[in-house]
Amino acid sequence: MLFNHGVPTEYRGPRKADLLVRYLKKSAASDVSILDSDFAVNNFVEEAGTFFPVYIGFGLESSVIEKFGKKYKKNAWFSVAKDFSEDLMVTYDFDKIPALVSLNPLYNERNTFYGPFEG
Repeated sequence: MLFNHGVPTEYRGPRKADLLVRYLKKSAASDVSILDSDFAVNNFVEEAGTFFPVYIGFGLESSVIEKFGKKYKKNAWFSVAKDFSEDLMVTYDFDKIPALVSLNPLYNERNTFYGPFEG
């Protein structure tokens, strides 16, 4: 059982210790993380690991992806980078904003979607 604010729910996540810890960190995380530097973006991606896909909005308001963050929180990490360098744009292979970068580390996949995006 997993207790969320004292309410018991059946736990259906992984059973191995390292995956269990990642799952619980994911459950406790905010729906959309706000990242304020290149370091924060890189750290976010590293901490997410390979168990979940990662979505990073560059030049987006968090409200644009909040509903997806709430709906798919158990299946992916969502974030918005507020301050980033051109070096980070090269690293994540996008050349204009707004952009939404999708990373699936498990399959070594990366996709970039360009806006405008509507909330």
